[in-house]
Amino acid sequence: MDITKSGYALIVLLFFLPAAVLAQPKISVSMTAEKEVVEVVNGKQVTKRIAAKGADPGEKLIFTLQYKNEGNEKATNVKVDNPIPENTVYVVGSGIGKNSNMLFSIDGGKTYKQPSLLTYEETLPDGKKIRKQASPEQYTHVRWVISEVPPGNEGTVGFQVRMK
Repeated sequence: MDITKSGYALIVLLFFLPAAVLAQPKISVSMTAEKEVVEVVNGKQVTKRIAAKGADPGEKLIFTLQYKNEGNEKATNVKVDNPIPENTVYVVGSGIGKNSNMLFSIDGGKTYKQPSLLTYEETLPDGKKIRKQASPEQYTHVRWVISEVPPGNEGTVGFQVRMK
């Protein structure tokens, strides 16, 4: 059987391709929405979290996202995005996420930046345009960038919102 160099290369490629395809990170994300309630247990007030099926104006909701690398290779610069629900406002300082960088969007998730860099342009009645810094009421999405998630590792990120 005569195998040319290109035929040999093709055989080698086909032999190793499945291993290369299988060796990759695979990030899964699940989310929970909860709220805190105070109950009296044995005569003492106890705060606990329950699944949020609804909320009243002024109430806070807690969003927790659990991520895991189910692949067999390290994942780098993992982006975990979550919209901020309508009729809510991000609670400043409520973001959590070990070993992550938290960014925000004011344009529906098209771009993300640190809060101090989130600006928008406003046109004054005289036609002059001015640049303003965005407020938490304008945040539409939140993103965590996690530098590294080794195979089998998992973590948690989250934030709170207040109902309008």
